[in-house]
Amino acid sequence: MPEVPIVHDQIGRPYEALPGDAPTKAAFEAMAASIPKPANATPKTEMPGGAVGSEVERFATEDHSHPRVTSTTVGTVTTGNTATVLFTRAFVAEPGINYSELPATPDTVAPPAGDTAANAQPTTHKVISWTKGPTPLIPTAAPGSYTGCTVRVWKAQTVPQNLATLLLGGVFNLFAASVVGTRFSIIAVARSDVSMTAP
Repeated sequence: MPEVPIVHDQIGRPYEALPGDAPTKAAFEAMAASIPKPANATPKTEMPGGAVGSEVERFATEDHSHPRVTSTTVGTVTTGNTATVLFTRAFVAEPGINYSELPATPDTVAPPAGDTAANAQPTTHKVISWTKGPTPLIPTAAPGSYTGCTVRVWKAQTVPQNLATLLLGGVFNLFAASVVGTRFSIIAVARSDVSMTAP
């Protein structure tokens, strides 16, 4: 078996020549191209039923994050017992809404004495309209996407015992109390019965 010839580089350093069956440059490039690379697209949101995925040449890096399928914001009821809420993401279909009343201030650590009384009534609400298209929070939202809502809020009116006695047999508005200044949170959730896309 003949000896492998000694080959020198441009500055005279010797190294052994590659064997005759060594991969060609094209083969090396093909192998390099088949090695998975870091993903260069935002991960998809969750979806009904999930999916295995089909991209085999990309992998997720350790610090990747998925777009949220919810928007959680805090608001305060204003004049007219209404409040307009702007979502933090856009929804392609009408989202589900969850409303919760909050303490009087973000720093409240214990309920005021009035909240333990029998006449301390919770608020109730309904969504009366939607905001669609771009907003200051989502300037690139599509024109038809859902980007906010307006809620109307009510609270049962406290009726003194003597007045309640006088009003028996009459009609009384149980939702006449002012709720201006009431703090609340709105959670908007992407529906699971329609397709979702990232904002």
